[in-house]
Amino acid sequence: MKNVRKFVEKFYILLLLVVIIAFFAVAAPRFLTVLNLTNILVQNSYLIIATIGIAMIMISSGADLSVSYQIGIISVVLGKLMTKMNVPVVVALLIALVLGAFLGSVNGFCAIKLKVHPMVATMATMTIYQGIAYVFSNSETYFDFPESFKKIGQGMIGPIPICVILMIVAVIIGWFMMNKTYFGRYIYSIGGNEEATRLAGVNTKKVKLLIFLVAGLFVGVAAIVLTARTGSASAGIAADAMFSCFTACILGGISFSGGGGNVLSVIFSVLIIGVLSNGIQMMGGSIYVQYIVKGILLVAAIAYDNYQKAARLKED
Repeated sequence: MKNVRKFVEKFYILLLLVVIIAFFAVAAPRFLTVLNLTNILVQNSYLIIATIGIAMIMISSGADLSVSYQIGIISVVLGKLMTKMNVPVVVALLIALVLGAFLGSVNGFCAIKLKVHPMVATMATMTIYQGIAYVFSNSETYFDFPESFKKIGQGMIGPIPICVILMIVAVIIGWFMMNKTYFGRYIYSIGGNEEATRLAGVNTKKVKLLIFLVAGLFVGVAAIVLTARTGSASAGIAADAMFSCFTACILGGISFSGGGGNVLSVIFSVLIIGVLSNGIQMMGGSIYVQYIVKGILLVAAIAYDNYQKAARLKED
């Protein structure tokens, strides 16, 4: 019985994803098709990329509530550069990545250098970024992107969408960084016990700033993918991203206190959210039903996190 419990605890996210897919395969006959499953990956590719960065922050016991409007700012900057100023695509992409790193670094500066709790700091920057995005774009939506840019989100290499390939590359990079580098070890160590990590000779402030910067790069890539996929840019293009990233991280086993969790579980969690949204839509459910289900999922994830903490304390 104990072995079964350990197996379920280790693979519960994957098992839950399989159960949900099986349910919709029966409830919605058109759900389990190659076209629809590919569509789910395409729609959630940007979210998976962004969530990898947010997961790094949360594993280090931090938080980032500003991701939606980081994406918003980067999106409208891309829009203005390419549709109004005729900046070459490659230059615009580099600017987007640098901007992502900068916005992430601002979050890190506010949280670490100013000694403000990350959740409070990024709640403030979320509001700032939202205002900047709408002021910069004058609440305008940009269209008419160059075809070479739109291919990033809409093109194919053989049978595989380019945005899915970028997502897979981001997952591999995120997994490698977290599991095979000193940087990843420091992230887990800081989340587990920051003071002990500092006493071991690690410059924890520098590492935490770097975590926010790296997360900003992932968010920058996510903004590029989303803008290219939709073929439009607006300040509110990813308004729901923060909720989905946060829910996926908690559901994927990342505790509020940090120190645990892994990238692959978080990826499966994003797919659970994506499959639920897609399946509900195919069954005729409205967007409001999706909101209810996502809210229930978040509450369930938090409850499971508390259950795991209690179980670990009991074992100790």
